Amino acid sequence: MYGESVFTTMRMVDGSLLDWDLHFDRLKKGVEFLYGPFSDGEDWTYKLRNRLDVKFADLTGDKVIRLSVYREQSRGLIRTGLISVTDLRIHLSHEPLDQSRYFNKTIKLRTCPAPVRPHWWPSYLKAGNYLETILAQKMYLRPGDDDILFLSQDDTILESSVANIFVVKHDKIYTAPLGPNVLDGVMRKKVIQSAATIFQDVDETETTIEQLFKADAVFGCNSIRGLFLVDKIDDHEMNVSELFEEKIQRLKSKVFL
Repeated sequence: MYGESVFTTMRMVDGSLLDWDLHFDRLKKGVEFLYGPFSDGEDWTYKLRNRLDVKFADLTGDKVIRLSVYREQSRGLIRTGLISVTDLRIHLSHEPLDQSRYFNKTIKLRTCPAPVRPHWWPSYLKAGNYLETILAQKMYLRPGDDDILFLSQDDTILESSVANIFVVKHDKIYTAPLGPNVLDGVMRKKVIQSAATIFQDVDETETTIEQLFKADAVFGCNSIRGLFLVDKIDDHEMNVSELFEEKIQRLKSKVFL
């Protein structure tokens, strides 16, 4: 399918999906954008939700879950008229949640240019084509790096390949505005809603690489790892004060179990 799918990745804790409503809301927007409109009328969202809920019914314990929705195509066929949402395929994969792999770790980032996306690419579209990201990792990552950090053509911070990025300076938090290269992350949304109770302010604005290196702290977030500190960007060591580390831990406890 060359990555033509819409997907989301979630945590299950003791058999319950965390933030499932937020994940579904973003997923359905991507499904409608890529495959809609549907012949089911307004009922299509309920039909999709019911089919997805059935997929989770027998799952228990603590897991990492990847849920993909796609349309199976005949060879050479790009698109035909209206379809029912019940014609879409659903794939669910899961693995045990490995605490040692995901939690209480800092990460090291390597900057690189972001892939060029059209201006109309919606920020809620989490599509399954990771070819450009894989090629960027092969080209730019060095031994010891954990992930790449995408930069705009103006050298402003966008996101990493797996996380939204936040910059802390003078008790304020800054993060890139949503756009073609910045995903409307579920955890990003929760951080923005909660951070103002701990930090002075949250601003969705561009941050240059020079400003990044002068930050008091940099952290990333996603639905699997929660919040995690960045301790190195390129060859620059990020030294986080105990004050900001304590605040970030407080923020983490508000948005992530």
